Amino acid sequence: MKTDIQSVFIKGEKVFLRACEPGDMEMITGIENHPDTRETLFYALPTNAETQQEKISGLIKDHNTIILTICSIDNKQPVGQTALVRIDWIGRMATFYLALADKKNQAKGYGTETVKLMLEYSFNELNLNRVQLHVAIKNTAAVKVYEKSGFIIEGTLREAMYQHGKYWDFYLMGILKSDWLSSN
Repeated sequence: MKTDIQSVFIKGEKVFLRACEPGDMEMITGIENHPDTRETLFYALPTNAETQQEKISGLIKDHNTIILTICSIDNKQPVGQTALVRIDWIGRMATFYLALADKKNQAKGYGTETVKLMLEYSFNELNLNRVQLHVAIKNTAAVKVYEKSGFIIEGTLREAMYQHGKYWDFYLMGILKSDWLSSN
């Protein structure tokens, strides 16, 4: 599904972020069903476009969630999804999420630029003070992207998720507005 320029919400050099649209459901279903992304994001249940439409509709109505589709600037095609979830408007904090739909879209800088754009939006427009995330320790590529973007490892969530007959540890990573401002 190609996107017209009027739906661009945040624009970078490699990607732009826009609101989710009905045609995105196949891409989102691909994220959650594909063995590679299921492995790194710990999705255990199959899904389909109809289920994703219901899920996205609920998230869009949730005032504590901002969910966006990541699109390539080059071909205007959706390549992933990003979100701020569980936004605490009083405490000025949110949990960050990012997923690219296909391995061919990795190592192109899409993830790094999406993190940069979302942090800029979080701190400059939403006036959040803290953004945090959870990432499997074994997902070293994602940990590297987050560290490069200014997140620091604040702790380990021991045996936080179950997969392949084993419990896996996750990092709790966070970045404060003051950290972000001093590095930008």
